[in-house]
Amino acid sequence: MVPGSGHLLLQRRRTGALILGVFGLAVAAFLILGLGLRRSDLVSNLLSTRVLIVVTVGCVVAALAWIAVVLRTYLIARPHRLTAGSQTIGLAVVSVLCLGVAAPFGFAANLANSQRGLLDTLFTGGGGTSVAEAISKPRLNVLLMGSDAGADRTGARSDTMMVASVDTHTGRTTIFGLPRNIGYAQFPPGTPMAGLFPKGFHDPNGDPLSGEYILNAVYAYGLTHPAVAPRTPSTDPGLNLLHQTVSYMLGIPLDYYIEVDMAGFASIIDALGGVTVNVGPVPLPIGGVLPDGTHVTPDGYIPTGVQHLDGDKALWYARSRRDADDYARMARQRCLLQDLLAQNSPTDVLAHFQAIATATTNTVTTNIPQEVLPSLASLAGRESVQLDSISFDPNLPDPSQPDGKFDPARANVALMRQVVQNAITNPPPTLPPISSAPTSHPTPPTQPRTTAGEPTAAASPTSLANSCA
Repeated sequence: MVPGSGHLLLQRRRTGALILGVFGLAVAAFLILGLGLRRSDLVSNLLSTRVLIVVTVGCVVAALAWIAVVLRTYLIARPHRLTAGSQTIGLAVVSVLCLGVAAPFGFAANLANSQRGLLDTLFTGGGGTSVAEAISKPRLNVLLMGSDAGADRTGARSDTMMVASVDTHTGRTTIFGLPRNIGYAQFPPGTPMAGLFPKGFHDPNGDPLSGEYILNAVYAYGLTHPAVAPRTPSTDPGLNLLHQTVSYMLGIPLDYYIEVDMAGFASIIDALGGVTVNVGPVPLPIGGVLPDGTHVTPDGYIPTGVQHLDGDKALWYARSRRDADDYARMARQRCLLQDLLAQNSPTDVLAHFQAIATATTNTVTTNIPQEVLPSLASLAGRESVQLDSISFDPNLPDPSQPDGKFDPARANVALMRQVVQNAITNPPPTLPPISSAPTSHPTPPTQPRTTAGEPTAAASPTSLANSCA
């Protein structure tokens, strides 16, 4: 159990002292490394494929060396002098010791090798901000997109669209929620789409309610008209076209993207062991709405109150729209993201890593390069990362509108840009979380209006810890 101790007991003092000394030095080095490094530095090292290769090889070598010591100790004890029964017991004990040594080292080696495989498969980079520029930037902006492609759907649309703007010094992150029904989406002047739709993305036949010309249809339009889409940041013209319009309307460069399909979303949550959410006092219907908007009998309901949901139920919690509008659904999606972050520690991720790696590799695409991950990990390793949220929905004040509310049907792009700039340059102080349960489904908090005609109050992010508690 302690390498070298058996040799010492068998009067092999020099060999025993050498083995025990090496073992002691290895344990001391491991403790110094583990206790001396900050968690963020440790995580950063584990996001290096070179380090992971060293860890994998090191675990295999250490296991083989330890097993060799166990076997050698048994052999020099002259087991042939024992009775047959005693030899059988001795071999059994040796076998248990060898398995006891091999199991943890084998688990660690397999885990490190799986992590390396995930990094090499998922984080290939390309098309986004260069590594040198990203590491030195004060903010990184990432487009988060959930695609509704699936076996039961025709085509693909961007069902969920958010932009996470991360302060690279403090880790504070503001999430900008983009409703799928934003109309008259704008494109940069001089681009093919700006030429086709100089007044914004809308139905040229004059139908203002056409679902084929709202923001979540931009992705599908890019797929069917690849010639009008830019060639970067990915090989997917739909994603590239959506990336272009979101960046232009918010007035910020998008450094990277992360795309998750619906099936992948559910499988990732299942891999994490589910998620606990507060559904509120009203059950959420599962299904119950046909693609054309017709209401039918739901397939079931998610019960009220605090519920632990599997991947499929969590997906319906995020997507249910029979008895709620898109803005309430967006709020649930942001709260679900917050719950996932809050409820899964590094230990939880480690315990389910193999399943998470499989689900992530098969269902997530991103252009974040491996070399940027350590910098992001150093932010995630902080004790607390503040998440704020702004949604471009009618709860957002817009002094230019008759009713004083932002109108997604004809988005005020100038206001959207001002809101974004105000949010990232003047973030509000951290607010204490509300501990009481909500009295209804989470909805985007109403922002206060200003009397001076400027939407500065609308630019103040709302703490997700408050809106989702």
